[in-house]
Amino acid sequence: MQGMRYEEGSGTMAGAMLVMVVGIALAVAASVGNLMICQNRARSLADLIAFDAAYALWHADIGDPCALAANMAEANGVVLGSCSVRDEDVLVTIKVETMVLVASSVERMARAGPVSCTEGDNYHNNGP
Repeated sequence: MQGMRYEEGSGTMAGAMLVMVVGIALAVAASVGNLMICQNRARSLADLIAFDAAYALWHADIGDPCALAANMAEANGVVLGSCSVRDEDVLVTIKVETMVLVASSVERMARAGPVSCTEGDNYHNNGP
């Protein structure tokens, strides 16, 4: 009888520990999910903004490609980290804020510009 007295309340402690472990697992899963969503958003917006900026570069009457990229980034609620024009290519870096404490933002870079026929053939021949 005396041994059972020491075990009183152990089920409560085990239950509390189980609830804590499940809570931590849910928080980690939510953080990973938020990071994946933000990475996909950054990649998609970087591609879109780079393409539109390159289009503006090819059509001089549209205006400055980096100014257009900055306006598009602001309109989509992201930060334009950098924008540069190299020959006929436009390179942009986009930063998207996350809701994760250890990674407050994710950054993606994209390049858009014309591809020569021979460069495109080499790309496809070296692919899988």
